[in-house]
Amino acid sequence: MSDTSGLTLLGNSGTKFRYENPSAEILEVFGNQHRDSPYVIGLDCFEFTSLCPMTGQPDYGKIWIDYVPDELCVESKSLKLYLVSYRNHGAFHEDCVNTIANDVAEKIRPLYLRVFGDFNVRGGIAIKPLVVRKAPKLDAEDEAEIRYRLETFDRLSRR
Repeated sequence: MSDTSGLTLLGNSGTKFRYENPSAEILEVFGNQHRDSPYVIGLDCFEFTSLCPMTGQPDYGKIWIDYVPDELCVESKSLKLYLVSYRNHGAFHEDCVNTIANDVAEKIRPLYLRVFGDFNVRGGIAIKPLVVRKAPKLDAEDEAEIRYRLETFDRLSRR
């Protein structure tokens, strides 16, 4: 049975949405009960919004977060609240994606993390930053296994 004792947001109907000042403090985690074999968790946010730091105009895109957990997994409602907090945050796409990757990696310390931002066209250019973080303890064999699982995941997902 999953341990939900540390979760405060999931199932809480009084949760307040914050639309600015993204902070990793809102991210909640739970223990990975399946550490015996690496597996991929994919989290897709199709309604990501932030603001251009120069013009204040809204930017829209999709954020894909794929990771292979070690000891911890990120709880999805807290992730949704975290991502929504970018709505009125002024930052370039590259900064948003790197910050999301850094915050998630710091919170759950996954074996492997990939964050991809697929932003809508603005000014004739679509910006698509990709950030990868991997655990320092991964050896070449473990990393090859994880890459294989990610490739399989990519073939099976609807991207």
